[in-house]
Amino acid sequence: MRVSLTSLFFLTGCINVDGLLPFFDNIHCSDVSEATCDPDHKGWDKDNDPDWDRICSACDEEYDWSTEHPWREKTLDGNFTDVRSIDPDLITRAPFEIKGGKELDAYFIASHGGGNDTHEATIVLSHGRYASIEHYMPRVRFLHELGFNVFVWDYRGFGKSEPKNPPSLPQMMSDAKAAFDHAKDLAPYPDKLIIYGMSVGGIPAGEMAANRDACAQIYEAAFNSVAAKIETNLAITFPGSFLTSGVMENDKKLADTRIPALILHGDADDRIHLDEATRLFESLPEDLPKEMVIIKEAGHGIGFQGGVPEQGLTSYGRHLVDFLDDMAPDCIADCGYGYTLNDGACYPVESVD
Repeated sequence: MRVSLTSLFFLTGCINVDGLLPFFDNIHCSDVSEATCDPDHKGWDKDNDPDWDRICSACDEEYDWSTEHPWREKTLDGNFTDVRSIDPDLITRAPFEIKGGKELDAYFIASHGGGNDTHEATIVLSHGRYASIEHYMPRVRFLHELGFNVFVWDYRGFGKSEPKNPPSLPQMMSDAKAAFDHAKDLAPYPDKLIIYGMSVGGIPAGEMAANRDACAQIYEAAFNSVAAKIETNLAITFPGSFLTSGVMENDKKLADTRIPALILHGDADDRIHLDEATRLFESLPEDLPKEMVIIKEAGHGIGFQGGVPEQGLTSYGRHLVDFLDDMAPDCIADCGYGYTLNDGACYPVESVD
């Protein structure tokens, strides 16, 4: 006998579908093989940019932060003719312990010192649902190119993180707060942390913003709400909130946030509908410094036509820096690179004890 979702709702009074949704497509380093490194391993062809989805680093291999990615012509626009390799001296592998004694893999990438007074700020990057840090190196490279310090971490079951199984949603929330706290310990300026959530990473990012202090929060093509996803994708006649535990509802958790917020979303995103991002933006407090930017022709992730940054690194950087300048000035350096603020004046770092 077939029972419709609506009928089941009335029989039970409430259904929690959180665990039924495909939040994770993890590849652990112990599962890396020729298959995961083969550009055709999922049936993609050359027209679909398969190079962006290759996962090749096994557990005993270090990530290559100087990989020559096939940058798109439209990405390297205006001020950017290339994306620099990351100096190995700026890279610190920084795994951290979570409840149960396991460790999650993480890296702290120090700023190269240039940029638009961004060198004091640290981006705390929570990536998407597919694979590991290896897959999201282009994002790290873009943010590093713009002058930020970057902290990036892997969820349970991703990359070199343990245990091998992906997290439950409560575990992910707990891990997110531990990741933020670890990033704060590593950041050169602990009061200049920027929470950044990409795709599914919007959920741990929202948990951080709801429970920790930061100078800004940024969401790129972010998954913001199970209820919004249900209402967008299913033909139902009752609120999607009836079908979720509420642990992932950023539009509810951030309804009273005081952290300035930037939402970046593509109008060609076929994974997270633009309506879902709009819902989050509208749910944020009216008096909060907030901005929503819709990027034309931007898809969801790194592959295919590319997501938000891939449509132009110059404009992407301008959106970030202008937002920080206008709405989150606490994130921006008080003085230029090599100088620090002391008693209201800027002095060279070496002259200040």
